[in-house]
Amino acid sequence: MLHLFSYVSARSKEEVLSLLASLPEAALIAGGTDMVVRMRRGETHSHLIDVAGVPEIAGIEAQDGRLRIGAGATHARIAADAAVRKVCVALAIACSQVGSPQIRHMGTLGGNLANASPAADSLAPLLVHNAEATLESAGAVRRETTIEALITAPYKTTLGENELISSISMDALEGYEEGYRRVAKRAAWAISRLSCAWAIREEDGVIADARIAVGSCTPVPFRPHQAEDFLKGRRREASVVAQAVGIVLDEIRRLAGMRPSFVYKLPTVRDLLTSALGGLSCS
Repeated sequence: MLHLFSYVSARSKEEVLSLLASLPEAALIAGGTDMVVRMRRGETHSHLIDVAGVPEIAGIEAQDGRLRIGAGATHARIAADAAVRKVCVALAIACSQVGSPQIRHMGTLGGNLANASPAADSLAPLLVHNAEATLESAGAVRRETTIEALITAPYKTTLGENELISSISMDALEGYEEGYRRVAKRAAWAISRLSCAWAIREEDGVIADARIAVGSCTPVPFRPHQAEDFLKGRRREASVVAQAVGIVLDEIRRLAGMRPSFVYKLPTVRDLLTSALGGLSCS
């Protein structure tokens, strides 16, 4: 049973920020795909502010080598957007695989970040694209933070009580080979058991840039920078790929310890990354 709460449907970003500043124990809701579940489990809020109808936080635009996505953009819209599909392929793939069609049409990118689930599909692609979130509060207070700095632990963020995630900005990667893969229990309504995103750019057969992110294996998704640096300047030969994948697996063990689930997770991550970094089709 849900506890009693008041509900307000905001129509502008300014109204959202004003309500956050004036209403005690208020929470934001867009699609509600995460919030309603938590409230059914006992989480309480005196006020819910619905931001689904706020146009200022729902747009998508590419400019000056960056892609900006409003926090209120749904997974379905992101997956179908031409700009996202061109310069942020991993995110488009990830958003197309979130939950069921109903969840994709209701859930938002900002909600994914605020919920901070280790299994969130969007997080690994956002890390690959060096994403930054814009946080706003009343009085024209605004700050930028990386995804790594925003999400500190499972379901924990540095988001303040009166702050709104208004948009997410990320590198627009043209000329990269990108992909996203996940392993889940079911095709629909599924939560990722593990996920991998990658973006690789080659010049004359040599890796000029390599970006990798792994989700669901560690308390928070992460970029194995040591493995990325190892790959740069090398050709995509089997021995090189194997060494890079080994570095990633060692980093997972360091961050998470040896968990029982790693009996199947680590071999699966190994195989996914070997295929991706080896240039095989697995996206």
